[in-house]
Amino acid sequence: MKRCLMLVALVAVVAAGSFALTRSLMPRAGEEDQTTWLVREFKLTPAQAAAVAKLQADYQPVCAGHCQLIMAARARLAGAPNDPAVQADVARLVQKCHDATQQHLRNVAARMAPEQGRRFLALVEPKLSRHAHQGPFGLK
Repeated sequence: MKRCLMLVALVAVVAAGSFALTRSLMPRAGEEDQTTWLVREFKLTPAQAAAVAKLQADYQPVCAGHCQLIMAARARLAGAPNDPAVQADVARLVQKCHDATQQHLRNVAARMAPEQGRRFLALVEPKLSRHAHQGPFGLK
């Protein structure tokens, strides 16, 4: 009986240690940046990762600019909810942002291996369709 308890205790210690080690070594989803996620998830080579990181860095100010314009137009719309010109402006800005982001995603996918690029687009394009344009679009 004593031997059985020792074995159970040993298994519990090994399991707890393995769990703690895994938790400490694995990045948490919320802590991992987008480029790191892309490299890991889509098995990017260093050259692909550098190209994607440059695309991301170049697009970030464009995306932020779109967000600012959309939020400003929505603020105008809140003050004049029945103004068709303001409604049209919001719709135009949202579509412009959507189109630009979709092109950016395609540019990112083009830097990946073809199969990985298709998988990337299948994963993120539906997310773009649901994006509320209340802040920058995130890939993860």
